[in-house]
Amino acid sequence: MYIKKRLGFSYAAMLIIPFIVILFSNMVLFMYIAQNTSNNSTARIIFSKVNFFNDILKSNSTFSRKVNNQILKNPDGLLQKGYIYDLEKSVNRSYSAIVIRKDDDIVYSSKDIKSKLNKIALPKFGTNAVTYANTDKHSIKTMILNQQDFYLKDGSKGTIFYILNPAKTNQYIRRNVFFIGIYILIIIALTNGILSYAVSRSIIKPLNILGHAANEIKQGNLDYQIKKRSQDEIGEVCDSFEEMRLRLKKSLELQQHYEDNRKELLSNISHDLRTPITSIKGYIEGIRDGVADTPQKMNKYIDTIYNKATYMDNLIEDLFLFSKLDLNRLPFHFQNINIVDFINDYFEEMSFDLDKNSIELKLDIPKKNIVVNADVQKIRRVFMNLIENSIKYRSGDKLKINIKLYDYENEVAIKVSDNGRGISKDALPYIFDRFYRQDASRDTTTGGSGLGLAIVKKIIDEHNGRIWAESEAGCGTNMFFTLLKE
Repeated sequence: MYIKKRLGFSYAAMLIIPFIVILFSNMVLFMYIAQNTSNNSTARIIFSKVNFFNDILKSNSTFSRKVNNQILKNPDGLLQKGYIYDLEKSVNRSYSAIVIRKDDDIVYSSKDIKSKLNKIALPKFGTNAVTYANTDKHSIKTMILNQQDFYLKDGSKGTIFYILNPAKTNQYIRRNVFFIGIYILIIIALTNGILSYAVSRSIIKPLNILGHAANEIKQGNLDYQIKKRSQDEIGEVCDSFEEMRLRLKKSLELQQHYEDNRKELLSNISHDLRTPITSIKGYIEGIRDGVADTPQKMNKYIDTIYNKATYMDNLIEDLFLFSKLDLNRLPFHFQNINIVDFINDYFEEMSFDLDKNSIELKLDIPKKNIVVNADVQKIRRVFMNLIENSIKYRSGDKLKINIKLYDYENEVAIKVSDNGRGISKDALPYIFDRFYRQDASRDTTTGGSGLGLAIVKKIIDEHNGRIWAESEAGCGTNMFFTLLKE
């Protein structure tokens, strides 16, 4: 239940329950008074500490006993003034009165009740039950505590009533209104206290759990799981807090991963730049010191310096391109192209370089128009990096490269395969990571910058395509990538 509804029900209960308790307790109170003729002992226990009710009960008991005894001895004696006077003295007249009726005529009434008799609807002969009678519309009901019916010797019907005096009762209540108010306040306080404790506990307990979880996260414990314990607003906060924790944990893990990559990147850049720079410095010092004392040595030194400088230039270019791709700062210009014509044109341009490197190229593509949405220059870079990768890791045999295109319903898949050295199963999952090389020594004579395949993957990802490799050491490599059809 939501907290708003819970508080609403609690507020309603705080108003209704005290009223019900007070009403019920009053009903019990007056029921015991009304039933005193048959249950005097219990009534005395309940009201033993309340003199007002104690006096009424004792008086009623005394009245019943005396009247019953007189009826058994001589019922006509009930009308004698001497007996009535003794009866008045034996009962508590502070809050009660006596009325005697013969047939339909009132033959005696206590002084305090006489003025109201004409307004009291006395019960009929033989009713024999505790009843209430209205005095007038402005006063409270008169309570007839005891009614004793009897027959006189002449056959007339007689009834004697023991009545609770409303005027005196009102006076008692007014005198004791303070205690009645305290009684009501105690009931209200107990009810509100119990309900407030129950409602506050249902709110504070999950808040304490949430606070403890927040403190754990503040201390860096992002593995502390927050369990929802209620289906209310606090439960929704717990769900949001748990989602925030998971996102924060993922963000910190990603940040740590980036930090590790940054450190690795700096280490790899430092190594890959330091190695050729050291080599260049060594050859320049050799020339300056006269070590290259023949034209052949001089040409060899100069060629080496040029190759090392070219390698550094390519490394910096690849690094710059990869950084722009990684930061999504390299613009892509997508257009609809016929991928069949594109492959034919590109490898026709590359035929001279392929022949120079003794590379046998075979194209296996369908002779039909297949339109894809791609950036022409970026796809050229993909083919260039894949071909260069095959050349760098060629084996002693003549390098053979096959290009095959698969036409599917929503995409095309292109396979670039070679008969080179292949890739071991352990290295295969990491070949698209930046700066990854199978050769842990990172020798520039046996590999490139380690960014070629990472750049290829970034470009294919931007095309919403997929790229993967199949290879075994010594069995060549198959590179696959997909492009979406228009």
